[in-house]
Amino acid sequence: MVYCFSTLDEFTALRAQIKGELNALAEDAANLLFVAINEAVSNAIFHGNKNDKNKKTLVVITSSEEEICIVVQDEGDGFSRADTVEAEEDIFKESGRGLCFMEYGTDSCEYNEKGNEVTLIKKIRRSMAS
Repeated sequence: MVYCFSTLDEFTALRAQIKGELNALAEDAANLLFVAINEAVSNAIFHGNKNDKNKKTLVVITSSEEEICIVVQDEGDGFSRADTVEAEEDIFKESGRGLCFMEYGTDSCEYNEKGNEVTLIKKIRRSMAS
């Protein structure tokens, strides 16, 4: 599935559909994966696109028998993951923990070189029909 939007309100309108898709793909992992997507989208809208309604955020969800792959991309200038490590040292702060949540809810969290795209991977086990 491909989702494209510019604002948090537009994303909010898609949340139930995305959550339903995740539940269908991997019910046991859906909640943590949904938290990771929420964080990635919030970062894309607020930090990447800087709330610019003319810039789009793209979410692409694909799956195979072994994993779910979610790509979240914005039109911003990007960032360096290495530059955010110090900001995360205080886990009790009200902000700055989103990347940690994304990494916790997935098996792999990788950023493109520019820093405006994150790929979230969650390994799954599909039940075999008897």
